[in-house]
Amino acid sequence: MSPLDTLAPDQRAVLELVLRQGRSYGELSELLGIPERDVRARADAGLRVLAGEAAARVDTGRITDWLLGQQPDAEAERTRAAVQRSAESREWAAAAAERLRELGGAAVPDVPGGDDAPRPRPRPLRESAPAAEVPVARSSRLGGAILIGVVAVIVGGLIAFVILRGGDDDGGGQQAGTQAEATATPTPPANANGNDIVLQGTDGSNAAGLMRLIRRKNGNVQFAIAAENVPPNQGREVYAVWFTREGGTPRRLGFTQAPVREDGILTTGGPQKGDADDFPKWFATYDKVLVTRETDAKAKTPGPAVLEGTLPNGA
Repeated sequence: MSPLDTLAPDQRAVLELVLRQGRSYGELSELLGIPERDVRARADAGLRVLAGEAAARVDTGRITDWLLGQQPDAEAERTRAAVQRSAESREWAAAAAERLRELGGAAVPDVPGGDDAPRPRPRPLRESAPAAEVPVARSSRLGGAILIGVVAVIVGGLIAFVILRGGDDDGGGQQAGTQAEATATPTPPANANGNDIVLQGTDGSNAAGLMRLIRRKNGNVQFAIAAENVPPNQGREVYAVWFTREGGTPRRLGFTQAPVREDGILTTGGPQKGDADDFPKWFATYDKVLVTRETDAKAKTPGPAVLEGTLPNGA
């Protein structure tokens, strides 16, 4: 079992997105639709689970921000100096840094010994992951419970379990709704036959994923997509999400918010802000959902598909 499996889904999602995608707290606040202070609190709580509770005088939140590359250079140097002066802070920071490196945090700074002289801080994690080179159409904000639930399922290696059980997962959306200040509840839209669409790899690919529909408290319907074993983007290539139907014009829902890297994990969501009113109708009247490779930011027809799923109208 991965150390991340011991975390609540919201804590796990924040640490994963910072470590794997180089996200800042501010970006996660916008992406998850929750205040930045709540993102910070989840990161701190998750690292305290992984590294153990610290002595009462240790400011774990400040140390967490430093280790995750979330402080400006001047503040990071002050935090490092404070850690250097306190044996209790050094002990907890060293344990936390070790856990983060085990999870892939290559840019986590070294924790100083008691007699170490101050050293330059490594580049922040959020600067280590270059943005996609092509224009990316940002999807609308997701409620925290949506992305947290789906990312937790994917990163935890449970997507195969979800698919085998036909989308009946107890550890994703429903649980996350209670963990992350439930901004959405995983109930099917009125015009849908289910809130999970299984996505399968095309042309023999072992990619697999899930498209999940969530009805927000204001009545709007949103979707989140997560998949694993997806080929990494090459060059100027990005992934896009489409609805298609036989004899009809395809509908591009948007591009993924971050490129797929060597870990093969894809996450995105929507609909885009101007499509919110029409999305339920599209979901009910189109036949398939595709995730495709694209090099043209204005593509009118789908490129090569890597994932596809059947919508209720096409079943």
